Amino acid sequence: MGPAMAGVEAGTGQRAGEGRLSWPVFLLTLAAVTSSSLSALSLYQLMALRAEVEGLKSEVVRRREESQEVKHASQTDNMSSRRSIHEPLHQPGSPHAFALIKKRSLPSDSEASVSQPCLQLLANSSRKTFGKEFESGPHTGIPWQSGLKRGSALEPDGDSILVREEGFYFVYSQIYYMDSTFAMGHVVIRRKRNVVGDEDPYVILFRCIQSMNPVYPFNTCYTGGIVKLEAGDHLELLIPRSTANVSLDGDATFLGAVKLA
Repeated sequence: MGPAMAGVEAGTGQRAGEGRLSWPVFLLTLAAVTSSSLSALSLYQLMALRAEVEGLKSEVVRRREESQEVKHASQTDNMSSRRSIHEPLHQPGSPHAFALIKKRSLPSDSEASVSQPCLQLLANSSRKTFGKEFESGPHTGIPWQSGLKRGSALEPDGDSILVREEGFYFVYSQIYYMDSTFAMGHVVIRRKRNVVGDEDPYVILFRCIQSMNPVYPFNTCYTGGIVKLEAGDHLELLIPRSTANVSLDGDATFLGAVKLA
C-alpha cells in the first residue's frame, strides 16, 4: 500500500502543477487580445478624425470661393450701375440728362409740406396792460406785437389773432407773472365769427393756473393744445383779474398758433 499511495500523490501533484501553469498563459492571451482591440479602436478614431479634418478643409475652401464670387459679382454690378448713371449725362442733349437735372432741382412733396402757416405774438413792452370786460367780470389784456409770421392763414388783428383759413391748429400761450396774488392764470378764448341761435359767441379753449410765492412772486404759466378753427374766428388771451403784474418781454410772454391741417 505504501508504494501505491506514493504514486497517487505524485500524479495528483503533477496535475495541480499543470493547472497552475495555465493561468499565466491565459492572462498573457487576454492582455494581447485587449491590446489588439485598443489598437484597432485608436486606429479607427484616428481615421475618423482625419476624414473630419479633410471635410472641414474642403468646406472652408468652398465658402471662400463662394465669398469671392459674390464679391466679384457685387463689384461688377456697382460698376455697371455707375456706368449707366454717368453715361447719359455725357451725351449732349440727352432727354434722360435733362429729366434727371429737373428732378433734382424740384423739391419733393415732403419738403414742400414742411412749411406750415404760423403766427406768434410777442408782448409789447412799449405799451401797458389794459382792462377789458368779459362775461365773467373784469379782465386784464396783454398788449401784443407781431413776431414770427409765415403764410396767410393767420394774421394779427389788434391784440388778437385773426384766422383766415379753416383747419386744425396748435394754439399755445405763456405769461410770466410777477404778482404776489396767491394764484394767477389766464384763459385763451375763441371768438366765433358764425354764431347759430343762442349759442355763446365766446369759447374758452384753454385755462392756465399757477400758484404764486408771496415772498418771491415770479412764475410762468404755459398751456397749449389742438383745436379746430373756422375762417373769421379770433384768438384772444385774457387774465381773469382786474389788475395783473406781468412781464411784457417777448421771450417771456407770448401767444401763437400753427396750422396743422
